[in-house]
Amino acid sequence: MAIQIRGNQVLNNTIGPAQIDETATYDFSSGVVSVATPSAGAHAATKAYVDSKVPDEFSGGDGIVITDADPDVIAVDLATNPGMQFSANKLDLKIKSESGGSITKDADGIYIANGAIGNAKLASSTISGKALGANLDALAAGQGLAIGSPYNGSAGQTLDVNLDGATLAKGASGLKVADTGIGAGQLATNAVVEDKINNGAVSNTKLADASVSAAKVSFATKVDALSPNGSLTAFDLTSTVPSQFAQIMLFRNGMAIEQVASSPSGLDQFSLSLTGGTGGKSAVTFGAAIPSGESLRVFYIA
Repeated sequence: MAIQIRGNQVLNNTIGPAQIDETATYDFSSGVVSVATPSAGAHAATKAYVDSKVPDEFSGGDGIVITDADPDVIAVDLATNPGMQFSANKLDLKIKSESGGSITKDADGIYIANGAIGNAKLASSTISGKALGANLDALAAGQGLAIGSPYNGSAGQTLDVNLDGATLAKGASGLKVADTGIGAGQLATNAVVEDKINNGAVSNTKLADASVSAAKVSFATKVDALSPNGSLTAFDLTSTVPSQFAQIMLFRNGMAIEQVASSPSGLDQFSLSLTGGTGGKSAVTFGAAIPSGESLRVFYIA
């Protein structure tokens, strides 16, 4: 008959290594247990299995530090003057508050608040020496100009031209000389040259009636006395006749001589060359030599 000893029948600390037969065989199903001393290979396999279940040792990467405390602590390694901080045990962005506004954040992320960037934060915060946001120095209208009020850039203004008298006129195309706007008072002495009248510079439509007096023009009537010697057919005048006044009057012994365009015939015809004389002066040419001692007078404008 077999005797069974149950666990609660064995006193604590009564069974040690010496009481265990490692070579005995026990079959739990039949009441017999086999306990054999493990081989060296079995020990190695058991160790390798256990080692594979133990995790590798941790090491800190960039920005991570592991303390040697027990237990080990994995922490974020903050640099000197960090832009990050811990708030309520959570990693947070550090934001400095500036007067006049700052960078801030909300649920959508980091942003620059409206009006947060002041002039002091800009590398170039002035225009022509004036701080941004400030008005410019007042601009006032000088002589001949008109402006609604002194202009400082704070509001739009219209610059206009003041007209003194009726000589000038203005319109959408700009300034112009008014029709009949040039009177005698607007012309200096010798202001109107003969080749400028009706030649584009001074139009009749711009001149008031009776506005050009003798004192205002730079040309006048001329009288040249020629000296025939019995052999000359061509004579220089003392001035150059303008093309506008190419019709002149020549008197021989008090009688008017006919002016022809070219190829004069005899003593009673002559032609005029505007620049054919000495030094570019005008010259008259007869169809034949004028006898010595005769009187020749030329009346012209130059």
